[in-house]
Amino acid sequence: MNYGITQQRVDAQNKINALANEIEGHLLRLLSDWQQKKAFKTSGYGGKVAALEKAFDAYCASHGYNVSAGDGRDASTVWVNLYRQYNSVTASVQNLISNGRRVEMHLGRTDDTGTLISLGDGYRRRTDYTVAEIEGALSQAYNLEEQARQLRSSVSDFQRR
Repeated sequence: MNYGITQQRVDAQNKINALANEIEGHLLRLLSDWQQKKAFKTSGYGGKVAALEKAFDAYCASHGYNVSAGDGRDASTVWVNLYRQYNSVTASVQNLISNGRRVEMHLGRTDDTGTLISLGDGYRRRTDYTVAEIEGALSQAYNLEEQARQLRSSVSDFQRR
């Protein structure tokens, strides 16, 4: 079965995963100064406190991330977001011109007041996927799903409806 996985798509995902691994380390170091401090607003639309917003913007500027075409420079292709979702501190990385999917990273936790109470250890995303490996895994998953459907069907008289 052809799953439409191309070498270009695999290369793009491997590349964005490698970049996400790097950025995650940088953001964990940036956030380490904010442990046990209020890092996120809880009123209005929320968001980062002004000092953290400034530090994050400086990080992005120094690496060429989040540059829009309207500011006189070439637009960057990599966008990084750092945000609080409920009590989880999350970041996302996306390359706007590649086929790689957006990568989300769980960085830490806050309490209900927006104080950063813990940071994660980081997660190493794989950067060595191959087309053959992915197609093999998808094929195996499809076959297992088919076996499960057939097994459920064989005992359908005993299933609740």
